[in-house]
Amino acid sequence: MRFLIIGLAFIFLILSTLIVYRAFKLPTQVPVAHTPIPAAPLTEEPVIQEPMSQSKPETLSTGPALTPDNSTEPIESLDNASADAASQELNIAQLDIQVTTPEKTADNSKSAENDYSARILTVFSGQTFRSGHAIINDAAASKIEKLINEISVFPNSQIIIEGHTDNIPTGKSHKSNMDLSVQRAKAIADILISRGISPESISVVGYGDTRPIDTNRTEAGRANNRRVEVKLMLKKGDN
Repeated sequence: MRFLIIGLAFIFLILSTLIVYRAFKLPTQVPVAHTPIPAAPLTEEPVIQEPMSQSKPETLSTGPALTPDNSTEPIESLDNASADAASQELNIAQLDIQVTTPEKTADNSKSAENDYSARILTVFSGQTFRSGHAIINDAAASKIEKLINEISVFPNSQIIIEGHTDNIPTGKSHKSNMDLSVQRAKAIADILISRGISPESISVVGYGDTRPIDTNRTEAGRANNRRVEVKLMLKKGDN
């Protein structure tokens, strides 16, 4: 009985060893499915990628598009503006033609003294203008209105506007006192033209400091010499 138990135990040990041995020798493996990757077909010609198209910039519209119906309006406005500018340039050109020299004015006065008489309508003092400039101050507005009313009484008369200065050299705004006297006289003429006086009836002359009516040694005397005289040339018998 004793040997039987030992024999069974020995057999059991051998079986256990075989089982353990087989377990370590043959491990369980999980099959993995492999998906074949198709090979890309070989081509002799290279693949050229087309360039991306660039998007055009957007145009922001700030107003209605021009059509044949409404596109003529800006052209008409431009034509009107050009006509106004041309008219203004014509007035200035006509006035420039009438700008004369003291010598020519003296000759004309001598030839016409038998037929015409000069009448001083008004005198604009130096305070009418900014110092050293041909810019008219607002204080002269009432005097200019009175002058226009007097000129309108004689629509066919000739008007001579004479500019005068003192003997103090002018600043950088004008080349000389002669130039300053002409520009101040033209400033008065421009106002008369803008109020309807014909440019053809206006003559402008600058005398500078050559015809003083007072001394240039005092400030008061120089102030009297700085002036613009507006004269009305009337046929004898009309006044």
